[in-house]
Amino acid sequence: LPAEDGADFAGVRVLISAGGTREPIDDVRYIGNRSSGRMGIALADAISSAGGQVTVVGANLVVRPSLPARVIDVGTAAEMQAALEAEFDSSDVLIMAAAVADFIPVKVEAGKIDKSRGVPEILLEPAVDILSGLSGARRPEQKIVGFAAEHGDAVERAASKREAKGLDMIVFNDISNPGIGFDSMDNEVVLITDDARTLIPKASKAEIADAIADAIAALLRSN
Repeated sequence: LPAEDGADFAGVRVLISAGGTREPIDDVRYIGNRSSGRMGIALADAISSAGGQVTVVGANLVVRPSLPARVIDVGTAAEMQAALEAEFDSSDVLIMAAAVADFIPVKVEAGKIDKSRGVPEILLEPAVDILSGLSGARRPEQKIVGFAAEHGDAVERAASKREAKGLDMIVFNDISNPGIGFDSMDNEVVLITDDARTLIPKASKAEIADAIADAIAALLRSN
């Protein structure tokens, strides 16, 4: 739980991405994912309760913060990138909890694709790796935390991502487990830092958020 008097994040500016981006195919359809934003919003509430100044960049959220936080609503990966880049310099901590598209349509059709034309061919291209870009532009004192939503036991893959992206910590969770996957009320995670791997057993996302917030506060104290 947060420290007494909620002082862990007093005066700390925390930028959190949450939710799942949707990449349009036409004016009606999109490529998306099942992220609800619940984990990111739970983190926003945990850090707000500990005195943090929280800004959430939220993509298609199904929940909202219950404690004071500034929310910037976005829809696509490009919109999320622009919002995060605008807020990053003024933040002390970035928590990238959103599920951002890895691939986006090369072309967006105007209107609605008519099914009488047959099955459309939808070409995709890689989306920008927002987290890597922000990590490369960080100030030395900024802390950056990523999430690795992987299918199955992939702790090593998550650890490799942390190193490749230059993150202080990455939060691994196994989305193949329906009890802790996207849009569930609970989660179970492994917190991976440079020198430790800490399992946080299955619990509510609010409890998991408290544990992650504690770990981030420890990173801040290590400066």
